[in-house]
Amino acid sequence: MQETTNPSIGLGRSGKIFLTALVVWILAQLIRFIAIPLITSVANGIDAPGWMYPAILDVVTAILAVPLAIAIWKWREFTVWTLTIVYFTLSIVDHIGALTNLTLIGEPIAFEQFNGGGNPYAAPVVQTVLDVVFFGLLFMPRFRGLFFQLSKPKN
Repeated sequence: MQETTNPSIGLGRSGKIFLTALVVWILAQLIRFIAIPLITSVANGIDAPGWMYPAILDVVTAILAVPLAIAIWKWREFTVWTLTIVYFTLSIVDHIGALTNLTLIGEPIAFEQFNGGGNPYAAPVVQTVLDVVFFGLLFMPRFRGLFFQLSKPKN
């Protein structure tokens, strides 16, 4: 019978920094609950229906953020790594949808109050870049290995 070891044992400095940054970035996605007013706005006919899909994906990524962050911190393993890859894929698809809608439809009325007259492309572009960076880092052997440590046999 094998017993899993404490996930924080054996982490080097770069591993701890990477995992901390990853968890912080994922928890920062809680801000995506801001899409709930957009869903309401689309449902009430104020904003274009094209915004519903990115808004729903925003809420889904926000809902999944806390459980995924806990899983990364506590149970790093193949399944958690795979879920993290799927999470960032979903997030990137959402941002691409938002950027496409900004170009084709324009900024949603529901978000004009949050933007304050700034560039509506800034937030989704920065978020996409950070998602792609973490996505890529998860495939690097040094960081992927943080999720693929084998259990040590119990003596």
